[in-house]
Amino acid sequence: MRRHSRSGSTGRIPDHDLEKSREINEYLNFKDKPKKSNFIKDYIIDYTANSNLHGLKYIGEKERTIVEKIFWLFAFICCLVICAGLIGKLWNKWNVNPVIVSFAENPTPVYQIPYPAVTLCFETKAMQRKFNFTEYYHLYNNTETYSNLTEQERHLFEDVSMVCDDHLAPRKGRKTSSGYELVNHITEISPNLTDVFLGCKWKDITKPNCSDLFSPIITEEGLCYTFNTLGNDELFRTENLHSDYRYLEHENLVGSWSLDGGYEPNTPIETYPHRGSGYGAKSGLTMLLKAANLDLDYLCKGPVQGFKILLHNPAELPRVSQQYFRSPLSQEVVVAVKPKMMTTSEGLRPYEAKRRLCYFPNERYLRYFKVYTQANCEMECLSNFTYTRCGCVHFGMPHDSNMSVCNAGSMPCIKHAQMELVTIAIETGLDDSFDADALDNAKKVSAKCDCLPSCTSIEYEAETSQADFDCLALFRAFRYNVSEFVKDVSYARIMIFFKEAQFITSRRSELYGQTDFLANSGGLLGLFMGFSFLSLIEIVYFLSLRIICVLFKRKNKKQMMNFPKDNLTSREFYKSSNE
Repeated sequence: MRRHSRSGSTGRIPDHDLEKSREINEYLNFKDKPKKSNFIKDYIIDYTANSNLHGLKYIGEKERTIVEKIFWLFAFICCLVICAGLIGKLWNKWNVNPVIVSFAENPTPVYQIPYPAVTLCFETKAMQRKFNFTEYYHLYNNTETYSNLTEQERHLFEDVSMVCDDHLAPRKGRKTSSGYELVNHITEISPNLTDVFLGCKWKDITKPNCSDLFSPIITEEGLCYTFNTLGNDELFRTENLHSDYRYLEHENLVGSWSLDGGYEPNTPIETYPHRGSGYGAKSGLTMLLKAANLDLDYLCKGPVQGFKILLHNPAELPRVSQQYFRSPLSQEVVVAVKPKMMTTSEGLRPYEAKRRLCYFPNERYLRYFKVYTQANCEMECLSNFTYTRCGCVHFGMPHDSNMSVCNAGSMPCIKHAQMELVTIAIETGLDDSFDADALDNAKKVSAKCDCLPSCTSIEYEAETSQADFDCLALFRAFRYNVSEFVKDVSYARIMIFFKEAQFITSRRSELYGQTDFLANSGGLLGLFMGFSFLSLIEIVYFLSLRIICVLFKRKNKKQMMNFPKDNLTSREFYKSSNE
């Protein structure tokens, strides 16, 4: 009798079923005995094996020894540190000094800029025939004669002392006064235009009246006369100013010039402000000035008589007390003007003002001036600081109707405020940790000034020479009949003109732009690490998309591993397969 095997009685399992059973058992064994793995470590090894950065692949390779991996890790870190240090220097250079000042490629003709504004002040503030300041000084300061002065005489003396030397202002005088009354007193006794000007020539053409060129202006020096300055409404924000008096009296001429844009295209030669049309004495301004000797006062402004002259931007309010050159009596002064112009490239406009060290016109608002210049900003800052410190302002400073006008009793405070403002500016520049919030109100005002230069600025340098000017000798040479009054008059002549027909403009531009910084940084990264823009994309890819894809694949694999165990055991699976 033939004996059958047990396996044959139960049925033989096909080979393909055995293979499938083996795979399922492997899945089940893997599930029951989880394999120890570090996802982060495996992911880093995957990145180093596929990255195009130099040296990283040696760190992640399994066949490399620990010594080799440490060597390449050390080399990679050294290159990274050196590269970061060099890029840091580039960043500091770009961040701290992004601006370079260079000369323009082509010279600029003088007709493309305005002729300088000329402001002239007489050293004699009170004509002796109208008000003898020396006499009233002694009467006022003498205790016996002080009571004999009327209140009007005392006020008049105190008002005039506001434009004399600082030490002459009486400390017992009024602290404040009406600005309208003070300016009226000063203008009434000051030399008027016909008392000062004997003749004027502009571009070698004699003017019948110097009032065609010059107009009165109120400055810190009192009543002065200016040529080629913008009008009152063009220079000031009159809606924010007081209404007691006007600083500029001449009519507002319709001009076609702006500090930032210059003259508009197709602007004629004869425009306002007057533009330069050449160089030499015959293309400039000539003034013949006079002063009666009996009107001279040697106490108010000291032993030097004559005139103070300031050349300035037509869009600036002049501060003749701070910057000027002198024209003595009986002298001819020849002034050769050399313009200095600074422009700024549009590439610097995205930078902060403190980085490029200048303001564009629409970046800085001034309360009293329509045109931003460094001089206008400093004048407004001084006015606000003086008011905060002294409770009043000098009549020559722009102010609103709510600010009181200082008088002789406040002159020490005004002068102290000017020096204090300069001191605070120096301390702020020297100390980077200077905290304005911890200061009093006056110093907070000064800390907020921040009067950087204008991105487009024009200055005028003066080269002067002088010689004796004996006008009476000329009269005698022509055998003119000279009256006694003319003999008692001193004369002076001033000639102002451009020295050259062209000048070299300075220009602010980018030392390192964004493209330059990116190119230099990319060069260093490529040199030390083989880094490129695709390397950055690769890093972003490994930190985002690749992680998502790997986690998604692991999740699907786990679901495949859990499916047989959760639904059918292996024995049930075999049984169902045989059936």
